[in-house]
This record gives sequence, C-alpha cells and structure tokens, in this order.
Amino acid sequence: MTPAEHDEACAVVSHLPHLFSSVYLEAFFADRKDWVTLGGASFRDWVRIAGACPEIWVDIFWTNRKRVLAHVFRFQEKLQEIVSFLQEGDAEKLQAFLAEVFRLKEDLQR
Repeated sequence: MTPAEHDEACAVVSHLPHLFSSVYLEAFFADRKDWVTLGGASFRDWVRIAGACPEIWVDIFWTNRKRVLAHVFRFQEKLQEIVSFLQEGDAEKLQAFLAEVFRLKEDLQR
C-alpha cells in the first residue's frame, strides 16, 4: 500500500467515523443529555469515539483534509439520496437501500 493509498483508506475507516460521531453528538446531545438513557448498544457504539483528544484530531483532519472532504461530500450525496426517499415517501427505495447495506455488511464480515 502506498502512502497515498494509506491516507485514502484512513480517511474512510478512521477519520470519517471520528468526524461523524462528533458531529452527531454535538448536534443532538449538547442540550438533551436526558436522551442518553434511551440509547442502547448502537448508540454507545456510535458515540464511543466522539470527543477524542481535540489536539490530535484537529491535526489528523487538517493533515488529511482533502481526502476527508472528498469523502464527506460523497457521504453527503448518499445521505441526500436517503433524505429524498423519506421526503417522497418511497419505502420501496428505502427498503432496497437497507437490503443492499445488509448484504454489504454480511460480505464485509466474511
């Protein structure tokens, strides 16, 4: 793996999870700490990495920002696709998306 390939992979498998979990936590729990008690294992998994050492993560995000941004934009496009399914009431497309994600997860766990 080249250094560039390493940075690309790390942007996806390491940097984005930190960024997304931090945004999630700040967006929904800054003023609703009481909701935390309703969270189960998936919530704990999602926020476990949020709020890691800011000095380290700002350096990581800054150093690899071009790749992080590229993948944030890709994520944003996919999220907008799901938003449109929900806005349009298209349960069939939402079901197809979730089925594809289930298949992908199963393939990754083999």
